[in-house]
Amino acid sequence: MNVLYLINYAGKAGTEKYVENLVRILGRDQITPFFAYNIDGELSEKMRAAGVEMLQLDMGKKAALFSAPKKLAEFCRGNRIDVIHAQYPRENLIALRSKKYYGAPRVVMTSHLTLRLSGASGLVWKRLNRHFSPQDHCVISVCREGHDILIENGVLPERIKIIYNGIEPAPLPAHSDVLKKELSLPDDCFVFFIMARFAPEKGLGFLVDTLAELKKKTDRPFCCVIAGDGELMDEVRAQIASLGLENECRLLGYRTDTKQLLPGADAYLCSSECNEAMSFAILEAMNAGLPLVVTDVGGNRDLAETDMQCGFVVNYGDTTAFSDKMKLLMDDPAQRDALARAANDKVAKYFDLEKLAGDVCAAYN
Repeated sequence: MNVLYLINYAGKAGTEKYVENLVRILGRDQITPFFAYNIDGELSEKMRAAGVEMLQLDMGKKAALFSAPKKLAEFCRGNRIDVIHAQYPRENLIALRSKKYYGAPRVVMTSHLTLRLSGASGLVWKRLNRHFSPQDHCVISVCREGHDILIENGVLPERIKIIYNGIEPAPLPAHSDVLKKELSLPDDCFVFFIMARFAPEKGLGFLVDTLAELKKKTDRPFCCVIAGDGELMDEVRAQIASLGLENECRLLGYRTDTKQLLPGADAYLCSSECNEAMSFAILEAMNAGLPLVVTDVGGNRDLAETDMQCGFVVNYGDTTAFSDKMKLLMDDPAQRDALARAANDKVAKYFDLEKLAGDVCAAYN
């Protein structure tokens, strides 16, 4: 089966990791992967290095309606593509419109966002979804809330299938002092960790306010370590300084060694305000046996509480409740250890990457 993965920006976020994992696992013996993208990035470099046949495709607003579908159809015809797996609505629209020129491929879309459409542009997309989604072979939602939002946004319910994101389960690692050594933190310091882009939807300003609240509630030294980069980094750094939290919050920048850093933390945080579907970062933290404190967006509740509790879910913006749960983890080592074991077990039971790949391949068929 020839499968073409279609994405606008071939960067380094969770969606790109999703595509990379499917290409790697299914490409072993179940599919022949192809790749089409618009903007170069880390993922396109990896696809190129892996020898995947590629198409660079202008997906700008005008191109998405006219030139992109035709060029995509030509590529699909030439390579006998059986399935186009589109990431995000614009890519899905291009894939469906390409069938006007070459009708053979089945179109599957994965929805990686939990965005409720509103305003004039929202009405347009709802109409497009009602018109085009019956033509999709399948629409994959990576979390339960995403399923409900897709229906609100006009996607045909019968086309939607929930397939959770996944990672490769690993044994519970031994705790490490790697972060304390790198940052010269005291031995009794409690370390929180978060991997996030410095973007508005990640709620890092809310996180810093929460750290200020926590500092008032405990005398124990703690540090929240943030790994990531983005346009709001200087703004967040300035907020940290203005609140006198330079010892309680450290910015690592973008790191490629987070798998080695996670065992150096005691708990994992997610402060996102919106647009969080099924976070790979949280899954990786669970795999490393870190209990969670997360906001109630997207798939965070599925990860932290549904079926097997491994953390706490708090409303975005509630610094009091968020800091209370952080302090609870600091003060109760027995509960923290129980949640840590549950986090690692939950990945193996519900979020195994091989299961994700198998379910997606079944959706193609």
